[in-house]
Amino acid sequence: MKKLIFYATSIALVYLAIGCSKDHDEPTFSVFTVANKPMDVVASYENVNDDVVVTWKMNETESVISYYVSVSDSSEFDAGIVNSYVTNSLETSYLYDVTSFIPADVDSTILYFTVSAIYKSESVNRLIGPRADVPDSALIKRD
Repeated sequence: MKKLIFYATSIALVYLAIGCSKDHDEPTFSVFTVANKPMDVVASYENVNDDVVVTWKMNETESVISYYVSVSDSSEFDAGIVNSYVTNSLETSYLYDVTSFIPADVDSTILYFTVSAIYKSESVNRLIGPRADVPDSALIKRD
């Protein structure tokens, strides 16, 4: 029994030594998530087509392959019902069809929009970066 405990302890110490000797660098995707995110998000409702035009700015677009536009029915963004859409484009605007989220019999409501960049590089594939710091809202008022 003493030999079994000795061998088990020895093996555990070897695994512990190997695990602790590794360098622990920050993940390679951190360069995408620290400072580079969409900003100046603007959402404008167009009553004629029942659409919202969402625009934003992005300073650094290297490795950006698309954008992720999210809409919520709550000013506390994640507390509401959130739907998200991939733009499949590098354009910094998106035309959002309100009828896909708000039924036609609703006369007025407020929707909140934010945007994230989607990145691709040698080390990451389709990483969704952080959201814009400030979401924008659009008053949906149907006649």
